[in-house]
Amino acid sequence: MTTTEATQKQTIPSVRSSRPSRGRRAALAVTGFLACALPTVFTINITRMLLTGVESDHQFHQLTGQGLILMALWLGSLVPLLRAGWAGRRPSTLQGLLHLTFMATGTVCSVFAPGGGAPILMGIIVLTGGLVWLALPQRPRLRSPLQLDPIAAPLALVAAAVFTPYVIAQERLQNAATGYHAQNPHYFDMAWMTLALTVLCVLGALLPAARGLVAWLAAGATVTGVAGLAFGEGTTWSLIVLALGLATTVGVAVGDRLRRSR
Repeated sequence: MTTTEATQKQTIPSVRSSRPSRGRRAALAVTGFLACALPTVFTINITRMLLTGVESDHQFHQLTGQGLILMALWLGSLVPLLRAGWAGRRPSTLQGLLHLTFMATGTVCSVFAPGGGAPILMGIIVLTGGLVWLALPQRPRLRSPLQLDPIAAPLALVAAAVFTPYVIAQERLQNAATGYHAQNPHYFDMAWMTLALTVLCVLGALLPAARGLVAWLAAGATVTGVAGLAFGEGTTWSLIVLALGLATTVGVAVGDRLRRSR
């Protein structure tokens, strides 16, 4: 073995995987069921509502914040952790940050807009999510060196500029809501979703181990922009969000190609 090969072997961490004990897998199964039950039921119900036209005036919310994008973030942050734990692998830094971001942004939004049972929902999410982390045989390593990505960084700045005023406006609408929207916190959901997408892009721009998180903004903003145009949200805002999603999609593709070529 040459000196260079020996150095590379020392600097590249091996992926350890060992079959978890029956007790550990039982704990993963129980905590996974508790954590995934609610978003699974929500996903099925909201999909039914979209397909059958129930509450058709809320289809934009059903597809985005109240519904499928938020559910994708919820389940998409849990399932990779559970799969890695079941296989005895350590979940990646990206997977850990995705789940923590989902919980943290929702908690922050519920503090500033506590109506409609948002704090109770976040309590359930954080409690069951925490139990999943406790059940994991190996937890994600969250420490990662900072290295600004020249493509993702400006996209993160644009996302923050576009979504920060929107998050604040949605939180204010939730706090002022009465009747149906006071009991069904769609505005809170929209603030949560857009804040989560923004934070994920920022993390992806800052951390090499989390570059893949930028793809969540690409997909989420694109779907949100299309849904806004399709279901009567503000045309200008929807076009801006759609342009952000498409630009981020291109940026992700270019960034991946550049990294592969190095």
